[in-house]
Order: sequence, then C-alpha cells, then structure tokens
Amino acid sequence: MQPTRVLVADDSRIFRLLVSEVLRDRGIAVVEASNGREALEHTLTERPELLILDALMPLLSGFDVLSKLREKAPGYEPIVFIVTAVYKSRRWESEARQTYRVHEYLEKPIEPEELLKTIARYFPDVPA
Repeated sequence: MQPTRVLVADDSRIFRLLVSEVLRDRGIAVVEASNGREALEHTLTERPELLILDALMPLLSGFDVLSKLREKAPGYEPIVFIVTAVYKSRRWESEARQTYRVHEYLEKPIEPEELLKTIARYFPDVPA
C-alpha cells in the first residue's frame, strides 16, 4: 500500500519543497502547510494517510496539532512523523511516542533516502 496523500507541515519552505518533491516523484499527492494552524485545517479536511509535522512551527507546534486533531477527529489515526532541528534527545522522542502517539521521530537534516526508507516501513509500496 502507498499513501495517496501526505501532509508536509514545516515553516521552512526549503524543507517542504525538498520533501514534497521526493514524494511527488513517487506519485504521491502532497499537501503543504507553513504553520500549525494550516496543518490542522488541511489534516481535518483532507485526511492524509501520513503527516510529516515539524515539532516547532508558528501558531501551533506539531505536538499541538496532534492534540487538537485527536480532540476534533478521535477516530482518525494517520501515521505521524515528527521532524525536528531543536528537540534532539531520547527524552523528547520518548515523550513524543508515548504522549502524542508519534510513529517516527526524525532529526533534521534528513536525507531523502532516509525519509523514503522510513516511509517504506509503513507503506511498503513506496519506491525508494
């Protein structure tokens, strides 16, 4: 199975462009958000199978997005990756996995090959 739609939410335009290009090259539709509020809105309306959320974004953090999403759409359970350039420790990763039910916790910078391998764990049909 391959995701048909992925949300890439990050305040870094360059990061969004890089990840979006890698995914679109594999036939995956991408929805982009530049802040947490946009991420929440797009997620609630588009229901992507995979969320790639920056931990620290304007308006709502990636963690805030997940909290609000779980309140507003309790039955919706997408695969969630948190990416971060700031919160780099096992403590943050552990908390993200336990409290926010994050599937993967990735530290920036992320190489495209690493991202694709990680996605393939959940969506084996995504070509590397």
